[in-house]
Amino acid sequence: MLRLLTKRWVQAVLLLVLLAAALDLQVSNPAPVRRLRDIAFDYYNRAIPRQPADDVVIVDLDEESLRRIGQWPWPRSVVADLPVILRQLGAKAVAYDVVFAEHDRTSPSVIARSLPQTPEMAAVVTALDALPDNDAVMAQKIAAAGNTITAFAGASQPTEGQPVLKAPCMRKKKEGDAADPLRFVTTSRFYAASLPVLTAAAAGDGSIAVEPEADGIVRTVPLLMGAKGVDGAAGAIYPALSLEALRLSLGEEGGCYAIDSDAGGINGVKIGQYYVPTDAAGKIRVYYAGHRSGLYIPAWQVLAQQVPADAVRGKIVLVGTSALGLQDLRSSALNAVVPGVEMHAEIIEQILHHQFLQRTTAMVQSEVVITAFVCLGIIFLAPFVGTGTLAFLAALMVGGGITGGFYIYQTSGNVWDPFYPSVVIAIIFILSAILTNLRTDMEKRMIRQAFSHYISPVLMEELAGNPEKLKLGGEVRELSVMFTDIRNFTTISESMDPADLIKMMNDFLTPMTSCVLDNRGTVDKYMGDAMMAFWNAPLEDENHARNACKAALDMVASLAPVNAGLKAEAEKAGRVFHELKAGIGINSGNTSVGNMGSKQRFAYSALGDTVNLASRMEGQTKGYGVSVMISSVTHRAAPEYGVIELDLLAVKGRSEPERVYALLATPEDARKAAFTDFATLHTEMLKAYRARLWDEALALGAQCQQLRPDLAGLYRLYAQRMAIYREKPPAADWQGLWVATDK
Repeated sequence: MLRLLTKRWVQAVLLLVLLAAALDLQVSNPAPVRRLRDIAFDYYNRAIPRQPADDVVIVDLDEESLRRIGQWPWPRSVVADLPVILRQLGAKAVAYDVVFAEHDRTSPSVIARSLPQTPEMAAVVTALDALPDNDAVMAQKIAAAGNTITAFAGASQPTEGQPVLKAPCMRKKKEGDAADPLRFVTTSRFYAASLPVLTAAAAGDGSIAVEPEADGIVRTVPLLMGAKGVDGAAGAIYPALSLEALRLSLGEEGGCYAIDSDAGGINGVKIGQYYVPTDAAGKIRVYYAGHRSGLYIPAWQVLAQQVPADAVRGKIVLVGTSALGLQDLRSSALNAVVPGVEMHAEIIEQILHHQFLQRTTAMVQSEVVITAFVCLGIIFLAPFVGTGTLAFLAALMVGGGITGGFYIYQTSGNVWDPFYPSVVIAIIFILSAILTNLRTDMEKRMIRQAFSHYISPVLMEELAGNPEKLKLGGEVRELSVMFTDIRNFTTISESMDPADLIKMMNDFLTPMTSCVLDNRGTVDKYMGDAMMAFWNAPLEDENHARNACKAALDMVASLAPVNAGLKAEAEKAGRVFHELKAGIGINSGNTSVGNMGSKQRFAYSALGDTVNLASRMEGQTKGYGVSVMISSVTHRAAPEYGVIELDLLAVKGRSEPERVYALLATPEDARKAAFTDFATLHTEMLKAYRARLWDEALALGAQCQQLRPDLAGLYRLYAQRMAIYREKPPAADWQGLWVATDK
């Protein structure tokens, strides 16, 4: 399956299917897509709010008004004073953002019915019944004002209220007609409407329906509300409170509503000289200017007639509330909490000043076309263009879309969505890059698998990333070089058949190789029972000496389980078990490293005196009875490892002597008293030896051997040398140099 995904045509088909699904979502516009789009539109509105106007005033039933006049609901006779006073101040229209659906509980007749029905209270009840009803008083006052608008809202259960259509609505009369807007508007079977006595007296009646999105933000408000007919009667379409307020403010010019619709839905509403574009359901997208305290006049000031006429004259007045207890608070794109009445004020202002946010069919189509064009370019360019270049082009397109969308919004008020196209482009790019890289990695993996048995995996990675290195030539670099082989290999091999011998070699070389590779080394070559490795090439490793030392100690430790397995196999086969012991030599220094050989066949290897000395040191480990011998250069580069000086040694084929050391302990073990005490005693032994204090050196050597029985061969070697020197003392200028006669 993975191999199939790496084929170019399969990648193209998968991405094209994904793109088709994304474009279908873009057109069908489900809720998650709308949510993404709303994020962009909210940002636009916050970045450039609508320019505020001065055409609307809100009479606020605020906390102070409730404190001064009393808790809500106030008597209708008091509420009715508001439009009368406001009309006197020159208000064009007064719209209540309040539904008066129930009879006033403070009316005299209502109070009379609550009194005890006793002879003593009869006169009081009669007097109360004779007083005017508060609802009737309010009806008289709003009728006298002549410019008051009542409100209604949708209800979820049957009610007695019913909206009143105060102005005719021009639309297709034939119910069910494809262009009949009733098919598209928000409808409600039941309505909570103001009392009939009030709606009959009012000059207008409007919907206060506000529909928050799933996140609680109000982005669109229905300008039209529908009521389905009952028992075959034709339905009706009612205006929003904001439309009614605008109609009344226009006077005779307001006339009636003309709804522009076609088979695709509603396009807009015309009232007087104003054309209001809407979405297909007759909703207007609110273009927020933001909360302004200057819009509000406390209701108590109006009732106390403390409001200057200039604050109201020639304006549309909305009566609403900002009081927390009355629970008419909403959220907008600009404000987390705002009084609901302010939504209607925002709509009236944007209609009066032609400040609309529109999302036309052409805008939607352009989004789809651009998304498809850019994504197709990514899909078909991905196999031929580098990921960096493709990322730059994709980012350029996304950035251009965001900038262009912002520019369109700023200059025309059209809302072009850059967010969803950007998300689709990003997803297509990421998947395309992943699939392309997957295909490339698969091809490289095939090459690695083909050559991994012949060259170092580290070198393979280096060559895969830098093909130009696959040529003859090299460089001088400081390396740490290691040689290792099996001691007494000839004796061991004579006792084994070829198959068992090969298996034993594999069992030995496998963990040895792992120790090198796990410590960032490169295996150069295998030479029978020997192996050569080095550090700091082809990849740089500033800790090459330390890593080489750690690998050597890991090799020594890994021989224990190998020998246990070989012993079990030998016992099972009935042959003599020969314990495997490794000799390891490590030297550090400048070395020529690179691709060496011929044009037909070459290998990545290292040459030089550093390499030769490492090889000679490995050969000397057997004579000194140690597993790991390192040079002074390596010791200086990794001083934290536990070592003891072995000798000042001149190896065969090299005139310059080298101070060599036995690598015995990790940095952690080297700090322990057991090792430091032994190392100090060994140093004293070596000092006595070089001072020709043979007896003292022998005694100290015996003590060292008791502390480290595993180094008995080393101290036997020094005892043999000192026995020779007793009979034939070294030259007078002798400083402890030993010249090796074998490799």
